[in-house]
Amino acid sequence: MESHYEALGLSSDADERAVRRAYRTLLKEHHPDQGGSRERFLRIQEAYEAIIGERAPNEQTDGGAITRGNDGSRHRHEPTYEPDEFDEGRTHELTVSGEYLSLTLAGLVHGVDLASLVDGPVTAATTRTVAFFRVRNESDRPLSWQGKTNTSFFGDDGFLYEGSSIVTPHATDLPDRWTGTDAELEPGSALDGVVIAQEIPDGVTLDQVMYTQHVPRTDSDGLADTERYLFELKPLVRERLDRLPFARD
Repeated sequence: MESHYEALGLSSDADERAVRRAYRTLLKEHHPDQGGSRERFLRIQEAYEAIIGERAPNEQTDGGAITRGNDGSRHRHEPTYEPDEFDEGRTHELTVSGEYLSLTLAGLVHGVDLASLVDGPVTAATTRTVAFFRVRNESDRPLSWQGKTNTSFFGDDGFLYEGSSIVTPHATDLPDRWTGTDAELEPGSALDGVVIAQEIPDGVTLDQVMYTQHVPRTDSDGLADTERYLFELKPLVRERLDRLPFARD
C-alpha cells in the first residue's frame, strides 16, 4: 500500500519544508477545478495532514502564529507584540492614525496564491487580493482587532468587497508574525494582521481600503465610539503596495 510519503513523491526522511513544498505543488497539479482527479486530490490532502500531524501532535491551532527555530523546531507565539521590537521605517507603506489605532497598510497584493500563503490545505485552488496591516493600539483601553469582519475594499466598479473566511482554519499558519485571526490588543501593543478579500472580478481596480474600529462602552452594552481608517489608493500607491511584506521561502 502506498505510504503517505510516497503519495507526495517523497522519501520517508524528507524534512518538513520538503513536505510542505511537495504538498503545495501537487495540490495545484491535481485540483479538480484544474482538471485533476478528486480521488488523488483527497489522497494528497490525507497524506499531508497525516505527516504533519505525526510531527506536531501537540500543536494547538487556537491562536498565535508559528515560527521555526534554527534547529527546525516549531514555536507558537501570541499574535500581539511590543511595537518597538520591529523597525517601522518602511517608506512604501501607508499609515493612518486616529484616537484609538495607528493602522499601517503594509501591502495590498493582488493575485496571491492562497495555497502558497498558508501552511495548511486550502479547500479551493484560487488567488485573491490580500491586505497586510500593521496595527497598534494607541488608546488607554483594550481593543478588539477584527480584520475580516471590519475591513472593506472599494472597487472602481462601485461595489464594496468584504473580507473572506476562505483560509480561516489556517489563519494562524501564516509567515512570520502575520495572523488572520481576531485578537485583543492591550494598550500600546501591536499586531500584524492579514485580511483576504472576497473574490474581486477581473478588471476591477481597488480605489480605497477601509478598516472600521468599534469601541464598546466600558459601563454598559452598546458602542461608545466608531473610528474609520481610510486608505486612498492612487496608481503609484497601488504599485508600491503590490508586494509581500515578508520574504517567501
